[in-house]
Amino acid sequence: DPWTTPTAAFLRLQVAYQVGHPGVYGGFGFEPVDREEYYRSVHPQTIEFEIAKEVVRALTEASQPGKGKLRRVSRAALFPQVLRIASDYVATRVENAVHPCEIGLQTYAQRIVSVLLDAIEPDDARGEAPFVPRLNRYKPICSTAAVHFKTVKPVQATRKSHINFVVCDTKSWEQAAMFQLEASPHVICYARNDRLELNIPYELFDQPHVYEPDFLVRLANGVTLIVEIKGKLNEDTESKHQAAKRWVSAVNNWGKLGRWDFLVCRDPQKLGKMIGELC
Repeated sequence: DPWTTPTAAFLRLQVAYQVGHPGVYGGFGFEPVDREEYYRSVHPQTIEFEIAKEVVRALTEASQPGKGKLRRVSRAALFPQVLRIASDYVATRVENAVHPCEIGLQTYAQRIVSVLLDAIEPDDARGEAPFVPRLNRYKPICSTAAVHFKTVKPVQATRKSHINFVVCDTKSWEQAAMFQLEASPHVICYARNDRLELNIPYELFDQPHVYEPDFLVRLANGVTLIVEIKGKLNEDTESKHQAAKRWVSAVNNWGKLGRWDFLVCRDPQKLGKMIGELC
């Protein structure tokens, strides 16, 4: 997007220290600069190699800090696998509106690295340690019993929730989702994730963030379902959803809170049908 990432610029040489606007000085002219030289000098496969290298580095340093020789062996074994994943991702998930080498820019390359890191899971079949959830040491498990607050936002009264109202941040989406949850025979109870302190950690552009899904739903089959009502896709959407799937996998490996699942609903009117298909 040229509005956020310029594709060309004008430069002019400057000699000595100058005061005032550059336009008042004569001499050297403006020189246009764009990315054509970058496109000619960099091959897309080189960028895929760099992305795979960053993913492997993050994976090995997180799992084996300080073990130099073992880390080198692990990187040698991991790199071909990660490179194949990175190449498949670029080929199937990236739309190049300008040039294939655009993904070499940090804003895009780091996004791909973050998404792949969130999606890659340990190989349990080969004895690798499974994911476990990261819990708040002072309050590892929260309850709807602790939710008590006032709000000026619109609210809807509930029947199947332990919390007497659902806080609505939009004009219709939460209301429609709530109606489907109340009407579904597969839903035992539910709660809007507002002041429940269910925060799922994830990283984007090498920066830590937290993701707060919309609803927690207890199904008749005993599964606790994390429901995200999502219409417009943002640049962080995929990272959030990958982190939620990773977190659900960790909670299921932990096993102390039963089985969990994650559902993304693009149309709240179809939420009841989607829950029925899960059950």
